Amino acid sequence: MRTTTTTLAGALMLSGCAVLPKPANIQTQGVEWIKTAAPACATPSSEEALKAAVGSNPEALRFARKVGATEAVLAGEPMLAGNAVELLVDGPATHAEQLAAIRKAKHHIHLDVYIITDEKLGQAYADALEERARNGVKVRLIFDSVGGLNAGYKFRESLKDAGVEIYEFNSVNPLKEPRIWRLNRRSHRKLLVVDGTVAFTGGINITDEYASPSPVAGSSGTGNGQKAGWRDTHIKVQGPAVAEFQRAFLEHWEAAKGPVEMAPEYFPNNAAKGSNLVRVVTNHGADLLRLTLGIPEDAAKKLLQQNNDGRNGVYATYLTAIREAKQQIWITQAYFAPSDEFLDLLKQAAKRGVDVRVLVPGVADVGLLPIVARNYYDEMLSAGIRLFEYQPVMIHAKTAVVDHVWSTVGSSNLDFRSFIHNDEANAVIIGKAFATEMDRLYTEDLQLSKEITLEAWRERPLGERLKEKSAALIKFWI
Repeated sequence: MRTTTTTLAGALMLSGCAVLPKPANIQTQGVEWIKTAAPACATPSSEEALKAAVGSNPEALRFARKVGATEAVLAGEPMLAGNAVELLVDGPATHAEQLAAIRKAKHHIHLDVYIITDEKLGQAYADALEERARNGVKVRLIFDSVGGLNAGYKFRESLKDAGVEIYEFNSVNPLKEPRIWRLNRRSHRKLLVVDGTVAFTGGINITDEYASPSPVAGSSGTGNGQKAGWRDTHIKVQGPAVAEFQRAFLEHWEAAKGPVEMAPEYFPNNAAKGSNLVRVVTNHGADLLRLTLGIPEDAAKKLLQQNNDGRNGVYATYLTAIREAKQQIWITQAYFAPSDEFLDLLKQAAKRGVDVRVLVPGVADVGLLPIVARNYYDEMLSAGIRLFEYQPVMIHAKTAVVDHVWSTVGSSNLDFRSFIHNDEANAVIIGKAFATEMDRLYTEDLQLSKEITLEAWRERPLGERLKEKSAALIKFWI
């Protein structure tokens, strides 16, 4: 069935409907959208795997079938069943799990990260990677050139001397990368795969903003006397879907460094570990460099269309889930500057009675970004979308949960930089138990957030309105 699915996806791309055609135009009947894996004597059927993931509620099953099959057509691949997905909240929990996995590596470590620094956390990773490399483990590290500016020469040379292979994505040094038109394309992914048996993804970089946990509801601090860390979300995955994380890393590596000599250990036969259906979706950014401060809206739409020629899986999966939602769309976004199409779908969902909520930072690391997001507030609030700003610290998570069964966690923001310019990677999870955890976390985050109401919003000063309009002019680049 994989060939049929791939053919359908190819036909959609050639027809010029690459961003996402309406669900009615996507033929999903007969599409085999779940691939199961288990011991041969007990391999479940696709229907059994679906019910294990979402339960027997007819509406949950309808939603999962429609969204899962549509995404399979667009991706050309089924979702993989039988995965354990662990929710990791904030830096300390994430880095503890990732470093533990690295230190246990026997064959290979594949780490792809946007930001790595030579601060305390970065050095902990360097020590662990170097130790494993010296003991014969194949260690490959991808980091973005901009994100790695604070990983100095000594830091990098120490890794190389230990045998770590490094790929610096799109160097900002013109002597290393003379194709200056590639400067705007950045690798924003956060992926780790160890021994082909465990994978991680989410929003968390290797920088000391993540050295401490963020505040939790009912607490005024971290409890350890340290400055509170950023609020962020990551996941740990075990099961058949680890192969998809591995494939995403190797495709990224091979695009620049050439083919990797394959070993069976890169793709071990991972048995089922849990009940979640998982898909890895990626964006591949465009090699664009515009010398203007902004571009017209119609030109931006054209770029979005051109650069979603089957490569922007994150955007497509979001739109699919939003279109099919009947109950709930809860989004947490560090940098929110969506396309018109995305915003229109959110407004339509709210108007048909879906509980649509968007949580964004009230405190931001990039000063213009909250101002850009606020440019959309009046339009969203008028449509019935509820808006919240997280108060204690920067919230950097890029997550969503829809209809209590569909979730996504990854690196992609809901802005034009992620939609067009960056390389990104998200995981899509269909599973009721995991979505329940996501619901709980969202509710906890709202306790530390301020809800924005339409009445109060319209009373803001004229100066704030002018800032919002001005910042929106460059939303395609920041």
